[in-house]
Amino acid sequence: MPEVFAFQAALVGHSPPVLRTIALRDDQTLDQLHEALRLAFGWGEEHLHSFWLSGKFWDGEETEYTAPFELSELDEAKKTADVPIGELGLRKGKSLAYVFDFGDEWRLLLKVVDRWQAGEESYPMLVDAEGVPPPQYPEIDDALGEE
Repeated sequence: MPEVFAFQAALVGHSPPVLRTIALRDDQTLDQLHEALRLAFGWGEEHLHSFWLSGKFWDGEETEYTAPFELSELDEAKKTADVPIGELGLRKGKSLAYVFDFGDEWRLLLKVVDRWQAGEESYPMLVDAEGVPPPQYPEIDDALGEE
C-alpha cells in the first residue's frame, strides 16, 4: 500500500503567516505537488517552477527539480519535477524550497510534517489551511479594484 507524505508549505516573507498542508502519495510526483500548491495558494496561471531538495532557494542544479519542459542538449543535467515523491529519500522534518513563477518569484518553504499509510482517499489532498494568500498579481488586482 502506498505511503502518504504531508508537506506544510509556508509563504516566505508574508505576515501574518500563510500556510497550507498538502498530502500526496509516494507514487505521485513533485509536479502534482506543484499543481496542488498552485491551487491551494490561488495561483491561476501556469508558470515555471522548481523545487530544491536542499531547502535553499536557487541552490544550484545538484538539488533542483524543475518544471517539465523539452530539455536541450545544454540542459541534459537538469532533473524534471515529474519524479515520484517516493524516489526522493524524503523523511519527516526534511525541508524543500519551492519557487513558483520565476518572474514574480513566489517562494514557499516546504517541510515534511507527517507520513502515513494511504487509505482509499483521493490525493493530492489539502489537509489544512491557515491565512489568506495575497493575489498572484497584486498590482493588477489593486488597479482593477480602483475602477
